[in-house]
Amino acid sequence: MTEQERLDDLIIDGLQIYQRRDMFRFSFDAIALVHFCQFNINHTYVELGTGTGVIPLIGTSLGAGQITGIDINDTLIDLARRSVAHNDKSHVVAMVCGDYRNLSYRDLQDKPFDGVIVNPPFYDCESGALPTSKERAAALHDRHTTLADVLQAVQSFIKYKGRLWMIYSAGRLQYVLSQLEQAHFQVKRLRFIHGMIDKPAKLVLIEGIYQGSAGLILEPPLIVYDKPNVYTKEVSSWYER
Repeated sequence: MTEQERLDDLIIDGLQIYQRRDMFRFSFDAIALVHFCQFNINHTYVELGTGTGVIPLIGTSLGAGQITGIDINDTLIDLARRSVAHNDKSHVVAMVCGDYRNLSYRDLQDKPFDGVIVNPPFYDCESGALPTSKERAAALHDRHTTLADVLQAVQSFIKYKGRLWMIYSAGRLQYVLSQLEQAHFQVKRLRFIHGMIDKPAKLVLIEGIYQGSAGLILEPPLIVYDKPNVYTKEVSSWYER
């Protein structure tokens, strides 16, 4: 392990993950997203833009049968592969280095995936200052990879009536819903994320079904903190497993 690397405890099922101090690391967004997914032990899943692979690692502990993570950054994929081996998950988690915009399910398995997970860049690159780190800017802002690009890629991995789970900026909800409709996804579940109960939602969790029928469930909001630096009972329960 180099000086820039560290092995972090996820506090979930005893899982640990390799990360680098000088590169983009996972945030609470990923933890909220993976707990929003509804996994099936008999189904296969793919995460587009997996980073260090935190979602596949936790996903298989939450009931997913098999998860493949894809990322264009070979350094992050190397860390993710080491985390998979470290946690004895090689039989249920695979990590692939590549640009998911140029891949499809055929490059990975013989049939489309039952579900796709993605935490896309969700800030408007034309609005506000970009992060000074190019890597962080690419992960958070849609200059290099638009939402239309992401959804077009999802279509090449997902089965008919398959499920898409994603997290996005609540302030751009109208935009993301219109993009999902254009890409033939029917939104089935929405859940807003509030830092505290009296604060506006900043993020929204979305489940869509590819070429699905209408019928939306607006779930109770996810409140992250009861008070500053104190998680709510729901969020705390994620870390008690």
